Amino acid sequence: MALYILDKQQFATPDIDILRALLRPVVKDLEIADSAIEIELVDDERITQLNEKFFSRSRPTNVISFPLDKESGHLGSVVVSVETVGPETRSLGYTLEEGLVYYIIHGLLHLLGYEHIDVEPEVAALLEKRQDELFALVLNGSC
Repeated sequence: MALYILDKQQFATPDIDILRALLRPVVKDLEIADSAIEIELVDDERITQLNEKFFSRSRPTNVISFPLDKESGHLGSVVVSVETVGPETRSLGYTLEEGLVYYIIHGLLHLLGYEHIDVEPEVAALLEKRQDELFALVLNGSC
């Protein structure tokens, strides 16, 4: 699994080894183990810059995906704001790493063509259903 995790934030200290372990069944289930995937962990300031530059939204968000050329073996990049995700997931009773994985799954699904914005509700529901299935796989494997 060519999974590159770059921690570029100072908000919290996620355990990268735990992230890798939690993502292993997801990558296997999605059949993307042979793809290179870059995951950037950033703060709200950086994700706001990206959100504004690429989506004209001047606010932080939890995750943004940047697909690349699947044929070249590089699936793309997933950028996650630890500053946004941390408080969201703690309030739901998840660890920081579990919360990050939830949003990384969301980003990976976008890289694979799943969508939920400006699509029919049935199409959006496919992303949500798949995300929930994969997150359940993670949670069941981490018990």
